[in-house]
Amino acid sequence: MDLLEFTRRMPKVELHVHLEGSILPRTLLKLAETNKVKLPADNESSLAEFYRFSDFSHFIDAYILITSCLQNAADYQLIAYEFGCECARQNIRYAEVTFTILTNVLMTRLPWQEILAGLNAGREQASREHGVRWQWVFDIVRNVPETQAQVLEIALAARSMGVIALGLGGTEAGYPPRLFTPTFERAAQEQLHRVPHAGEISGPQSVWDAIKLLHAERIGHGVRSGEDPELIEYLRSNSIPLEICPTSNICLNVYPDYAHHPLRKLWDAGLLLTVNSDDPPMFGTDLNHEYQILVEQFDFSQPELEKISLNAIQASNLSQGEKDSLAREFHEEFSKLANIEW
Repeated sequence: MDLLEFTRRMPKVELHVHLEGSILPRTLLKLAETNKVKLPADNESSLAEFYRFSDFSHFIDAYILITSCLQNAADYQLIAYEFGCECARQNIRYAEVTFTILTNVLMTRLPWQEILAGLNAGREQASREHGVRWQWVFDIVRNVPETQAQVLEIALAARSMGVIALGLGGTEAGYPPRLFTPTFERAAQEQLHRVPHAGEISGPQSVWDAIKLLHAERIGHGVRSGEDPELIEYLRSNSIPLEICPTSNICLNVYPDYAHHPLRKLWDAGLLLTVNSDDPPMFGTDLNHEYQILVEQFDFSQPELEKISLNAIQASNLSQGEKDSLAREFHEEFSKLANIEW
């Protein structure tokens, strides 16, 4: 079997992807022109150069500039719809998509309800045309902890509009999980799922704190967990999923190359891993490419590819009935693909 072709055709779930970081380059350039935002690039090639990040702060600056190109409900509808088209192209059946709602509110001065209405119009259009489905994760920006209560209130109010979880992103250094403990405790009391980033730039203690203080059900990134054997065992024995984003980690200099990335070590330790694209155009990747990297860089076999795809279903915040149904669908497709003469 041609495993690279298998990765393109196999059904997938994505759990760690940011909508603002998923805007296609051609769309971003068009939005910038229409909304009179000055980008340090005027074509897709120069935009790719702009996306060569020197450090995490450079990445955050680029992310904010991208967000400034969104200014009305139609813009949000467009990027959500195109995200759905990209899911269909890659055979992504379900996703949990992070969106930084309050940053967008503050930059556009639009009510969050208007922004979410635009997003959901695009989401519904993609669902009708392509059959893809996703739900929203509204995240708090670590760098502005004073906004956390407001983000939680929005997330709670928007649960009937597709918001399934509370996230925590931004700069880990200087903004440890303990600053957000009361907010995540309330989210747990309100039965809103919790999926904070941790253990990306900061070390294993960040993951421990996300679990113990923030009641994390899933860890965004978590790659630095490999530095602590006790943490690896805790994650394994408690089946706490990690959202691994290999290319993102390389582009942001968490690791110098794939050879130094701990994905294989974490996988062989029996952890519940998922693979994800994070901010695909910004890192020159997509979920298909991340699965291809599993084959080319981490020597994944067909059964391992199937397992990591099924892990994403298990790690999702779907109901158990929905998980079981989607897993059956995936198993059927894996069987069909295995019988194809490549």
